[in-house]
Amino acid sequence: MTPSRQAEDLLRLARTPRWIGLALVALLLIAGCVFLGRWQWDRTQNIVEAERLAVSASVAVEEIAAVDDQLPDASIGRPVVAQGRYLAGGQVIVVQRSLRGQPGVWVLTPLELSDGSVIGVLRGWLESASAPGIIPPSGDVTVTGIMHPDERFYPDAVMEPGMAVAISSARLSDSWGPQTRSGYVMLTEIAPSADQATDSATPAPEPAVPTVQTAGVPFPLQNFFYAFQWWIFALFIVVVYARWLWLDAAMKLPDTAEASEGQ
Repeated sequence: MTPSRQAEDLLRLARTPRWIGLALVALLLIAGCVFLGRWQWDRTQNIVEAERLAVSASVAVEEIAAVDDQLPDASIGRPVVAQGRYLAGGQVIVVQRSLRGQPGVWVLTPLELSDGSVIGVLRGWLESASAPGIIPPSGDVTVTGIMHPDERFYPDAVMEPGMAVAISSARLSDSWGPQTRSGYVMLTEIAPSADQATDSATPAPEPAVPTVQTAGVPFPLQNFFYAFQWWIFALFIVVVYARWLWLDAAMKLPDTAEASEGQ
């Protein structure tokens, strides 16, 4: 039987009421799969956008965790806002820190919040502990920064008071008090109080480079693959319909051929 004759037989069989009904069912299933795939695709984009908005929106540092709790992993790199007063007497110089290849120190200053708790604020980098900018601003300040976890290297390093090799809120709580919060804020911007606003010429440390990821979110691969899974189902329905139609036609072709030969 020629391919053209076979195609005619398939088309004739497809126009029978039974196969028209099956075609309508297949089209409904395909439309449903395409719709669900599109819904999962849109959901993937919505999840990415929502998570980007969530991680880019600053929250009060008090909302990150309770005083006695560890910094949650999900809050690492989160933009935060802290309002309070610097405790200059508790300031710590973190040694052996470089910026753009130049050796220097980090300046870590405790900030007392309105609830009486304390959070370390990494005000930035200086060439040395005696460089201009070492003295923190007085009065009420609003600090904007990135939340960082405690540093875990050199856990047993001991230095003289006011100096540190690594930032550990557990060690700092010995001098800052039991209300010390876990982690520290790497400062990106500070808004001084009204009485400090005119003193814009006061030197300040250079902002340090964040050491944690502060942009981007994990891509929701599960929803992404769900979208393609539904579209593959739609293709599978087309294949099954075509295969079933061909098999049904093949079973009837011998009868058709015999009838043709009898004529």
